[in-house]
Amino acid sequence: MYANGPAYALVITVILVTVAAAVWVHYEGLVRVAERLGRGRGAHRNRVLYGIFAVIGLHLIEIWLIEIWLFGVAYRVLAAVPGTGTLVGADSLGLLDAVYLSAATFTTLGYGDVVPVGPIRLLTGVEALVGFVLLTWSASFTYLEMERNWRPK
Repeated sequence: MYANGPAYALVITVILVTVAAAVWVHYEGLVRVAERLGRGRGAHRNRVLYGIFAVIGLHLIEIWLIEIWLFGVAYRVLAAVPGTGTLVGADSLGLLDAVYLSAATFTTLGYGDVVPVGPIRLLTGVEALVGFVLLTWSASFTYLEMERNWRPK
């Protein structure tokens, strides 16, 4: 039913572009936070607070850039291309429906009230993996910064 090669090729191309962009944005964001923490003056614990708020801010920026403008648009575009699948559960597929699915997938929450059908499902699986990796990457980064800055030297 959905097993046509061009549709899967398009979905895989979209996946490669979205994953590369998501990882690049996260990497660059963490580099900037690390540079700022390394140059930081003041109490070490304040650096930890800055790091926590900066990582949360980074994720909020990523939700805006990656969820809305990357994955959300990707779902909307792919759902409009014949053979790539559709999103079931939304009365009429609007951008906010696609963004909602993307946010629920990226955070691995996965409500299931908007469900992808067809090759587009590959994008949701990869997006959940990307979200999980970026969130745990931030957690690891935060842990390492706390190890370095929690106690005065």
